Amino acid sequence: MASAIELYKQAYDADYNQGDRQYAAELYQRIIEEFPYSDEKEYALVHLERLQKLAADPHDPRFMPASGQGAAAGLTVLNFVLLLLLLAGGAFLGYFQWMQRQKLAYTDLIIEGMACEKTGDVKGAEIRLKLANKTLPQEPLAYRFLAELYLEGRQFELARIERNAWTLAAPSDPGIADFSRRLDLAVKTGGDK
Repeated sequence: MASAIELYKQAYDADYNQGDRQYAAELYQRIIEEFPYSDEKEYALVHLERLQKLAADPHDPRFMPASGQGAAAGLTVLNFVLLLLLLAGGAFLGYFQWMQRQKLAYTDLIIEGMACEKTGDVKGAEIRLKLANKTLPQEPLAYRFLAELYLEGRQFELARIERNAWTLAAPSDPGIADFSRRLDLAVKTGGDK
């Protein structure tokens, strides 16, 4: 005994591919009678109604199966897949460009922070380095420069906080151990270098 889906496939093939509407109607009717609680029954009802309307007016194009429907469906799927690939590529390109802009902004802020520090504008350096940290929080360089800035200004607790953030961003950076040694020494000696 054929299952509901097997009968539906046979009926669909007879209806749309072979053009045997009489046999298709018999199969749709059989699905309705033998599988009253199946999803295929609902589909069969729709197709059977279409076939009945087509029998009443055989030239009504609304009820005629589309010719070449299989190839068109394949092209539709292919177009959809290509569209998805284009969207994914566009999203990747957009993300890449955004990251490049973030890296440029990060580098500019670090350079400006270093220039401010060299000219004695410690507050300006701090502001720019903090902005750099917000721009790319996963990058360690701004944390390092802020830690150094706070150590120079004898703000040991802030230096320790930035050192910890630096450690999270670049745990294998050999400069962390040297900085920690200098920070501990500065704290022990009360800020004397």
